[in-house]
Amino acid sequence: MESTAAPSFVPTGNKDVYRPSSSRPVPPAAPVDRQKFEELQAASQRLDTTTSTSEVNGAMEEVEKTKQGDAIDTVEGTATPAGSEGEELIKWLEHNNADSRKLALREYAPEVRGVHSKKVLVPGERILVIPKKCLITVEMGKMTEIGQKLLAHNLEFVAPKHIFLMMFLLTDMERIEESFYRPYYNTLPKTLQNMPIFWSDDELSWLTGSYIIQQIQERKAAIRKDYDAICRVDPTFSRFSLERFSWARMIVCSRNFGLTIDGIKTAALVPFADMLNHYRPRETSWTFDQSLDAFTITSLGTISAGSQVYDSYGRKCNHRFLLNYGFAVEDNTEEDGRNPNEVMMDLQLNPSDGQLFYDKRAYLHESGIYTMDARLSRSHSDPNTREGFSFARLIVATEDEFSIMKMKSPAHSSPPISFENEVRALHYLKTLMTHQLGLYETTIEEDNAILASKEYPLFSNRIQALFFIRGEKEVCRHFQELADKVIPLFSLPIPECKEELRRNFDGDDDICRYAQDVIAYLVTQVYKES
Repeated sequence: MESTAAPSFVPTGNKDVYRPSSSRPVPPAAPVDRQKFEELQAASQRLDTTTSTSEVNGAMEEVEKTKQGDAIDTVEGTATPAGSEGEELIKWLEHNNADSRKLALREYAPEVRGVHSKKVLVPGERILVIPKKCLITVEMGKMTEIGQKLLAHNLEFVAPKHIFLMMFLLTDMERIEESFYRPYYNTLPKTLQNMPIFWSDDELSWLTGSYIIQQIQERKAAIRKDYDAICRVDPTFSRFSLERFSWARMIVCSRNFGLTIDGIKTAALVPFADMLNHYRPRETSWTFDQSLDAFTITSLGTISAGSQVYDSYGRKCNHRFLLNYGFAVEDNTEEDGRNPNEVMMDLQLNPSDGQLFYDKRAYLHESGIYTMDARLSRSHSDPNTREGFSFARLIVATEDEFSIMKMKSPAHSSPPISFENEVRALHYLKTLMTHQLGLYETTIEEDNAILASKEYPLFSNRIQALFFIRGEKEVCRHFQELADKVIPLFSLPIPECKEELRRNFDGDDDICRYAQDVIAYLVTQVYKES
């Protein structure tokens, strides 16, 4: 098949990018007995894209349906909605004119909960209404005494909306028994031991070799920096320990909704709504409905009675899921076949290139780039991966290739220069990925053996670490395979290359898409011009 391409280098694959949805943590779960775990494991193997809590929840749903038969009876029969705290929450919401009648809270294990439908939900049906008075917003945090002090001192925070939500949460929970939000506070997880910033050194060792170790330390340092800054403004704030402050930070980080209320872009904690677990593709949408003066959730498709009702936290790499929510997705592949899992690589120019090294560095600086930290995924259509390829092309570029490159585009968006340059770039990336694989303490095969052994509960930190670290290794393996398969193709004369592409690279997988895109661009643009 002879490839054709658009004049500019835009990969031909789909580039669906979903805006991040609401953010909720996956609470730590208590261990279950071996028989129950095996039931969960068997059921979860029939699921494709649920996350750790979602896997448990969906699996529990299947187990309970099998045992009890009728879907409605299953929900009502097991929906001690998250215990007495859940019942209290629902009564409080109903008293304040919320509408959650179509939904039920369910608890599968201590602090492992989900939301299920009580009836068949049709597309476009409004399934949850939470009035504004039940929301906790950024503006409420600004109105607190400590919030006013922070505003007066004009402190700068990386995530100021999170900080002000935390200020309300922490100070209002001091008087929890008299707080309007007490029923909501009582449903919040008491600990967040599933969040990596709270993991022990032994647990963190499961992530050895991954850049996420540095990200976890950076997150902890950033939280400490904010805490110290607030304590300098108001020394009485030290009555909240750093651990308590960190808990509030991750509660807010993982549960807040970005909303526009009364024309103001804000963020809010939304009771009940923050209990929906993650699933892709998304089944619901949420917004603040100004006409109702309330937060609403609407179903996007038909949801059967008794089924778990999910939110989508967005299309994300597993390092974002694990760092921000405390879980990793076992199979993070999207509907379009793309997998957003990434490996962070620190790419470097070669100082032995002499003057060319300095010329390339100046080119990077002119493009506004001072470090070449590349986040590479298997999807060639992903912007981060394209940027990583651009850096690799620059690193291996000869003087003549560099002269062409710097005339065409900024350093972070360089298209293919030639087949020869692309082959060198692939060799370079393969070498990096091979080195990266050597940094991990286990192989993919060993990870799979641990998972198959069922030694650990599906929702344990150990399993989530395995899902995450195995995902990184799969990206590394992909680049090894990409180089092994595509370098011989790119080394052929153009007519033979095009014929080989037609015969053996006509699929829709990541390797075929990459080969198709590069050959189409080089044949129609670079070699056509020359």
